[in-house]
Amino acid sequence: MLLQRKSGRTGLLLGGAAALAWCAIAGSAERPAGETRVATWKGDQAAAFLLMFDDSWPSHFQVAAPALAERGLTATFYINPGKGEYQKFAGEWETNVWRRGMAYGNHTWAHASVTNAAQAEQVIGACNDAILRLVPGRTPRLISYGQPGVKEWRVATNDLQAILDRHHLVSRPPFTGHGAVYHWQTAPQMLALADRAIAAQGLEYLVIHGVERIKPNWSYQDFWPLKQEVFFAVLDGLCERRDQGKLWITDHITAHKYETERAGAQVKVLRASPQELLLALTCTADPALYDEPLTLITRVPDDWKSCIMTQSGTNATLKISQGSVRYEALPNGQTISLRKGE
Repeated sequence: MLLQRKSGRTGLLLGGAAALAWCAIAGSAERPAGETRVATWKGDQAAAFLLMFDDSWPSHFQVAAPALAERGLTATFYINPGKGEYQKFAGEWETNVWRRGMAYGNHTWAHASVTNAAQAEQVIGACNDAILRLVPGRTPRLISYGQPGVKEWRVATNDLQAILDRHHLVSRPPFTGHGAVYHWQTAPQMLALADRAIAAQGLEYLVIHGVERIKPNWSYQDFWPLKQEVFFAVLDGLCERRDQGKLWITDHITAHKYETERAGAQVKVLRASPQELLLALTCTADPALYDEPLTLITRVPDDWKSCIMTQSGTNATLKISQGSVRYEALPNGQTISLRKGE
């Protein structure tokens, strides 16, 4: 039996004796055991939201990253390793920010104008090399790319895409209509983006440059500084929606991986008994680059009160809710075991 995604959900394809067998195991003709849905977003949240910080400003490590970590949030910081502000505080970027759970994106080497494809290759490649050197992880791996807003960028679209492909870079969504301070000035305006995502069960995002620095006072603020009271209100509003089960707040590449894997995901039921369900989750994306766990919701036999999920040698004891269990599984084809708990 094969579970295939239809209209954003996973449907169960059954026939003949197989259908009768499933009904006997589950005790329900309407919801057979093994019926599995791939959640639209991680944790079965209604929508996804991305926070993005541009240009390696000091306020990112002084204000933004600590506030995010304190709330259990993550974001993508688009760095420029050759830019003066970055180099002055290189130690913060190299040892602290990413250790707080933040992702780094490629914003070119020094946020400078580019006049040809060879120059673009150089500044994009140098930034990518710096990220791969700083942040542990598999190589190659996907990294988010944010086009810098510079005076000149004379690179043909096809040439730029070829460069991004060579470095396994994924372009983020456009800045237009999503810039803090530039497009939106108040917390309600910015949180309206999150509410729009929730209503559509889709994805939205906010691009931030500087954040107001009260201490230390350096007599100047970073570019387009977002006032702290507004920034903290946005973070708290996002957390409220997250805690209500409405919003998954993540970095760009993690969301991109999840979306891509979900689009090509299939769940196959390998074996079923009253004591155990065996499934396999696969997807059409390249497993060398797409390795994000997907959230699955599987119907279990009616008499199960808890469930032990095993995949790749990792065990987790899970609660049953309304006859189903929710769990995270890698789309690598390795067997997923769901066993009846004690």
